[in-house]
Amino acid sequence: MRILLIHSFYQHFGGEDSVVNSEIELLKQHGEKMYLFTRRNEETKDFGITQRALFFPQTIYSWNSGAEIEGVVERFKPDIAFVHNVYPLISPAAYHTLHKLRVPTVQMLHGFRPYCPNGFFYTQGKICEACKFGNYLNAVVRRCYKDSYGLSALYALTLGLNRLAGMVDKISAFICLTPFFKAKMLEVGIPESKLFIRPNFICPPPPLPHVPGGNKYVLFAGRLVPEKGCWTLLRAFEQLVDVPLKIMGTGPIEQELRNYVAKKRLFNVELLGFKSGSEKWDLLRSSACVVIPSEWYESFSVTALEAYVVGKPIIASRLGGLPYVVEESKSGLLFEAGHVDQLAQKVRFLWEHPDEAERMGEYGHQLSKTKYSPEQGYRNLINIFSQIHSDAGRGIR
Repeated sequence: MRILLIHSFYQHFGGEDSVVNSEIELLKQHGEKMYLFTRRNEETKDFGITQRALFFPQTIYSWNSGAEIEGVVERFKPDIAFVHNVYPLISPAAYHTLHKLRVPTVQMLHGFRPYCPNGFFYTQGKICEACKFGNYLNAVVRRCYKDSYGLSALYALTLGLNRLAGMVDKISAFICLTPFFKAKMLEVGIPESKLFIRPNFICPPPPLPHVPGGNKYVLFAGRLVPEKGCWTLLRAFEQLVDVPLKIMGTGPIEQELRNYVAKKRLFNVELLGFKSGSEKWDLLRSSACVVIPSEWYESFSVTALEAYVVGKPIIASRLGGLPYVVEESKSGLLFEAGHVDQLAQKVRFLWEHPDEAERMGEYGHQLSKTKYSPEQGYRNLINIFSQIHSDAGRGIR
């Protein structure tokens, strides 16, 4: 199958970019013919005066991207387009162009665009679904994109105009990471026939010995932002002064968190900063469990799969896609998002019951080798592509 993969990489490399790179490697390893049409949003840092002036209209619809994609389709003749992120540099022109050229388009839903200007269904410290039925003015009033009226208006206009132009109807299929995402797409009117569930997969880095036990500390790994539940995490560990917590990651509130830890004299909490490679994996392997206390609709936590690979149980909030990834009392424990006492109780239980933690970790480890393996991920993806391509050939989509 000839696959045109489209993605605009973010200025700050994150989970979505990591998933895209894994998808590229997976398809290459299986010998699929692939063309990568990518941009990098960090290009905007070097924009000249003319490019800056054109940024707003090109975000709404980039004629350059449309023309380039048309050229790629003419030369490469793809069977299917696998789209991840088009904002802002590629723009929704990708969908209109592919539809015009009769190339079936499969959209990977890492977030909630085109139904939310920031893609998260989260703004001003809480979950928000005000725009999902098309009234994007809500995003402008609430400054949903980077707390900016101007940028929020840009994305509101981009999504509003393109939605009116039939952008959503021109997408052949949507891949949802969990049943939660599918339910949200059904709510906004996407036909069930266009919705497919395919979870992320995990490639364990070699060598990766499975280390039982550990029980040295509890680990949080992720971007340091309020929606990840960082404040709830720290307040829970104010109650767990005898349980060590290591926080691996960086982000906009890192210094605030450090100040809080110092002010409250939380000697059991250590902020490690960003870690990668063998250092990251060693920290995961030596942990007792991994905590994912998200307070937004987490799509599909890559950290959860990393914990499974090394056989560690997960304590996660019962919100968004997390309850579909963390199986209650099998691969981990769930608590109500934002509930400090509940989180503290779950951590205490696993800390004081290492046998239970070991059992749950082993269950998760098996999931990483079956349900979330690269082989299963590849089969799931190609089966979806084959069905969409076949349906398009019969004129169904």
